[in-house]
Order: sequence, then structure tokens, then C-alpha cells
Amino acid sequence: MSEVILFDLDGTLTDSAPGITRCVQYALRYFGIDEPDTEKLKCFVGPPLKEMFMEYADLDEAQAEEAVVRYRERYTEKGIFENEVYDGIPELLQLCREKGRALGVASSKPQVFVEQILEYFDLRKYFDVVVGAELDGRRTNKAEVIEEALRQLGCEKNRHDVLMVGDRRHDVEGAAACGLQCIGAAYGYGGREELKQAGAVYIADTVDDLRILAKNFPRPSWRNFRLRRELLGQRTEKKTVKPEDDLMSQIPLKSKIWRILKPMLTYDIILFLVTYMGALLLMTFTGMGGLEDRLYRTSALMTGIACLIAIPLLWKQMQKDEGMFTMQRHQWNVPTAMACVLLVMSFGHLLNTFLNVTGFTTFFNGYTQLASDIYEGQNWLLLIVTIGVLSSVAEELAFRGMIYQRAKDFWGAGWATVISGGLFGLYHGNVVQLVYGMILSVLLIIVYERTGTLWAPIAAHIGENIWGLFRGQLMEWLRGHLPGAGTTLLLAEALICAAAFWYLFLYGRVENRRRERKKDGK
Repeated sequence: MSEVILFDLDGTLTDSAPGITRCVQYALRYFGIDEPDTEKLKCFVGPPLKEMFMEYADLDEAQAEEAVVRYRERYTEKGIFENEVYDGIPELLQLCREKGRALGVASSKPQVFVEQILEYFDLRKYFDVVVGAELDGRRTNKAEVIEEALRQLGCEKNRHDVLMVGDRRHDVEGAAACGLQCIGAAYGYGGREELKQAGAVYIADTVDDLRILAKNFPRPSWRNFRLRRELLGQRTEKKTVKPEDDLMSQIPLKSKIWRILKPMLTYDIILFLVTYMGALLLMTFTGMGGLEDRLYRTSALMTGIACLIAIPLLWKQMQKDEGMFTMQRHQWNVPTAMACVLLVMSFGHLLNTFLNVTGFTTFFNGYTQLASDIYEGQNWLLLIVTIGVLSSVAEELAFRGMIYQRAKDFWGAGWATVISGGLFGLYHGNVVQLVYGMILSVLLIIVYERTGTLWAPIAAHIGENIWGLFRGQLMEWLRGHLPGAGTTLLLAEALICAAAFWYLFLYGRVENRRRERKKDGK
């Protein structure tokens, strides 16, 4: 479980509905709207008030702002104290602190009210930071509140160490916009269905269910130990951490090396054993062909079987690193996914063409013969499933999901890129794919860092592998039917590569500048 936990206030820590709904009634009466049923007004608990007044009562922006003013007239005097802490919350917070968690509050309620409520109910002592909206209307959006809490905690680059807890879809969506996962508090005002549809990773029906937040890690997470020490240093006004106190530097080098190599060795050993044992069994029971011939004929099938064995083991290894990673999750949607796939597919083919044109592949002519022997006569559907999909997933779990992330945690992104790329190239076992694999690994890491999700390099790797299986045949067919088709395809791939790169890395900056100019009236 995460080392840093952000809580919503209303509906998560306190049952604030009585005070909020009565104040909403008070504000609506100013506009001649009488709503005696406070149950209907519980939708105001959690979301920003201005937006809710506009949505619920069909007020325009100016009227909604006036409604907020009227709401606060009553809230500051009475409503703020028409509130109570959910049973078990103080004990939960105390347990989390005893387990070393750093806690914060991220609420859309004005910060002055949040602080006052926490002090009144003696909850403020549990939290490292408390962030709310501003009274002038700034920072009411949940994502903006969470971003400010991350900034104050120093977790902007350590978002995988942070978890949000809230009771409404705004909490889940705000967390997702900031690259965080969110646990839903179904005992609050949103309900299980709303939280499930919004994408909560876990739904707590009771406060007791939230004790999962205090669950210990299955093994040490060195990044979290360091983060916890830094947060403790902030709380005790120790602004610096001495090098000898940095737990990361105390990990023995051999332990670091073992953690880096373990994923690749796991996959390699399984692949080796399954491939050779499968070939030996077939040779023994069929009596046809030698070992080398059987290895070639069964390579695709045995690779698929090995991947089916390796993927769950690699996934389990990676799950033990939960909370260790320092990825910053960005936008991940269908256009971004397509851009990642097209970028790696087109770049991979252009790189392969470059290696062929320069004579690099012919210089190491054994590579061409090896590739021909492995793929010749194999079922095309089997190749897609095993080489295209399963091996791509296994390799990304091992090389980007663990090797890169672990090396990055130990020595930074630069050395992690070199180590992951070098091992990925060596894993392929020949000089041509060593060079190809190292270069492609860098691109996959760039895609990974850009999106913050392992699904990006997995999808891109699958697309590149499938395209690589059949692009040679397509090129030959085009050359035989359309003059200059090969050159045209290469130009098209170059344009696709450039367009995908522009969309992933430049489009967002251009759009942000355009919005800023529009906002400034320029």
C-alpha cells in the first residue's frame, strides 16, 4: 500500500451532510427555490458548490456565485459545526501514522473551513498537509487541490507513492487527472456504483475496510523509505538528509545487481528450459529430425508456452515493487495509444531499413539465416500470438516494468536507460539485434516516461513485433506489383513517425501555449 495518503473531508472523514444541505436550502431560498427534502441536496456534498448550484438549480454563473455567498453566510455561523466524525476515523488515522504513512487532506471546501473543522474535531494533528479551495473561487477543481497537496508534500515526481481516498466521482476523476489511484469510500455520499463507474481501484463499504491503508508492504520499498524519511525531515524542520542516512545508498551493490538481473534471468531460464525440453520430447517421441531442426520447428509454440509460464511470475515480481516506482502518469487515451504504436512501428521499420541499406545486417550474415530458419514454415496465427503478443508482454514486464524502473530507482533515468537497453540487446543473442534492441529500447523507455503507464510500451512493442513479422513480405509484394512502392512506403512511414512524435511530444505544448494566449486575450 502507498506511503502517502490523501483524504477527502466531507463524506470521507466527516459526515457533513446536515450542515451542508441546510446551508444549501438557505441559499436556494434567496432565489425563491424551496427544497424541503434534504436527501435531494446531498449531491452538494463533495463537488465544488458553484458548479453544483448551476447544475442543480439552473443558475447562471453570477447567480451561482451569489448562491455561494449566501451559503457561506449560514455555514460560517452554524453549518460548519452541524457535522460529525465517522466512527473509527481517529483510530484509522492513528494506525496509519503508526505504520509510517504520511497523511494529507485534499478537499474542494475552502481551506479555512477545512482547517477549522479538523481542529474542532481534533483531527488536524494526524495530517502533514491540509489543502482546500480558496475563498475567492480559485483552486476549487479537485485536480488542482490534489496537485497543490502533491507540491507541498514534495511528491510531484513520486506520484506512485501517493493514494487518494474519497467518496465521490470527483475525487476519483481528480486523482486520475493527477496520475493517482483512488480508493472509494462507499459509506459516504457517492455510493458504490458511482465510485465503481468512476474507476476507483478499491471500494471500502465501511471505515474498517480502509484499514487496508495500513497494510504493510510484502517487502521493503526503498523509494518509500527514502520518501518517508524526507517527509519526517520536513515535519521536524530538518531540511536536509545526510548521505549516510539515505537508505538507498545503504543497499549493497550485489543486491542491486541481483534485483536488476532477476527479471531477465527468470524469463531467460523459463524460455531456455521450455524450448529445449519441448524439442527433446518431440524428437524422442516422434523420432524425426535432430535437436536443432526441432528447435527451429517448435520455436514459436515453445516461446508461447514459455511466455504463458513467465508472464504470471514476472507480474508477481513486479507487483512486489508496488509504490517503489517514480513514474508520473500523464494522459493515456486512444489517440495517445495509437500514436505510441505508430511511432514505434514506423521507427522500427526505418531503423531496420537503415541497418540493411548500410550493409550492417549482411556483415553479420548469420543473423539473416537464423531469422529465416526460425520463421520459415511457422503458422502465421501462431506467430502473431506468441512472437507478436505474448513475448512482447513478457519482455516489457521484465525490461521496462522492472529492470528499467529498478535501475532508475537506484541510479537515475540515464543509467537506467543504458542498463535496460544493454540487457535488452544482449538478451536477443546476436549483434544485429543487440544494436536494434538497444536503440528500440530507448524509444520504448521514452514512450513509457511520456505516458507513465506500462501499457504504452506493451502496445507499441506488440505493434512493432507484428509489423516486423510481415513487413518483409509486404515490401516484396509491393515491389512486384507497384513500381516505386517500396520507396513510397518508406516515405509514408517517415511521415507517420514524424506525425506520431509531434503528437506525443509537441502537440500538448502547442495547445497549452494557444490556451494561454487565448486566456490572456492575445
